[in-house]
Amino acid sequence: MARPALEVPAWEPAVTTELERAQRSILLIGRATPVNLATELARLEEAFARDDACAPRFEYDRAPRSSLEGELHALADQLDSFGETLALAYAGRARELALEQALCTSVGRPEFWMNARARFTKTGSFAARADALAEGWLAESIGDEDDTVGPTTGILSDDANDPRSLLLRMRSAVGAERLPFRVAVSDRLAALAATGDGVILVGSGRWLEPNTIERTVIHEVFGHALPRALSRSRALGLFRIGSAGGSDDQEGRAIRIEERGGLLGPGRRRELARRHLACRSVEGQRDFVTTVNSLLMLDTPLRIALRIAARAHRGGGLGREAVYLPSYLRVTDALEACPSLDEVLAHGRVAVTQAPLARLWVGVPASA
Repeated sequence: MARPALEVPAWEPAVTTELERAQRSILLIGRATPVNLATELARLEEAFARDDACAPRFEYDRAPRSSLEGELHALADQLDSFGETLALAYAGRARELALEQALCTSVGRPEFWMNARARFTKTGSFAARADALAEGWLAESIGDEDDTVGPTTGILSDDANDPRSLLLRMRSAVGAERLPFRVAVSDRLAALAATGDGVILVGSGRWLEPNTIERTVIHEVFGHALPRALSRSRALGLFRIGSAGGSDDQEGRAIRIEERGGLLGPGRRRELARRHLACRSVEGQRDFVTTVNSLLMLDTPLRIALRIAARAHRGGGLGREAVYLPSYLRVTDALEACPSLDEVLAHGRVAVTQAPLARLWVGVPASA
């Protein structure tokens, strides 16, 4: 007997519209990234090099207070009252967005650290396994990485005249996949690249080796941009707005994509491990200088240690990278147990825990 056709609930389109509007205005990474990141990193490198370790003087574009956080909590409560499994998934995302809005308005303030811990700190078996994985990766023999890449050995990330650059390789890959994304340069990125709504940003002024460029392209295009594009072709808005934890598990899946492409080598593994341990330092309320020194003790070059610490401490202790390795392990376990779930994760920011529910809707296209 054929399965009855699924119908989108009557409440779903309006809720999806409301949550899409909210997530377009909640630019957490942008708000938490210092507007003076580049100049502060340069100042800090000079200070640490002369044994004058000091705290950063980061400045932020904090979001103004608004009613959005309360509106999202009210929407979540309303969805809870429907008593439907699908509505509960949307409610979870509404509450996650409310927490991210709270982070945007508390950037640089004392309460930011606590809000960040509620959003990004991971506990349980996957977190413990991630700690062990990070330690193991740091113990591996040294491989090629960008620690010593410079003008004489590397490729400038935003060189618009070099087809090997991250900027032009990203544009080439986006064009080849016919994705509705523009690729632009940013001087405020803590990462090498980042994918947003209709845009992939490439960090400026970074000297990179070819392997790192290819890995970053694969990570952003196939791990983030392509699922965003595919989410628009599905009837269910959950693929577009994401489920709670969906953006975290998408990072885990993107690392798996790197691994399948043979690009999760020793250098990349050590980079992820260093970020993970830096976030653990933030969670332990250790200050910036302590985090940098702990990275230096792991034979991390000063320039890399400062950038990793700045990324972990941004906003007042975001520590977002604490979710990467637990999500990588969770996605790996899920896909090894059920490989077909990858089709679900490939269609949007859906968490592993919500994949069985979303799976019912993968084959339901959006109306023409």
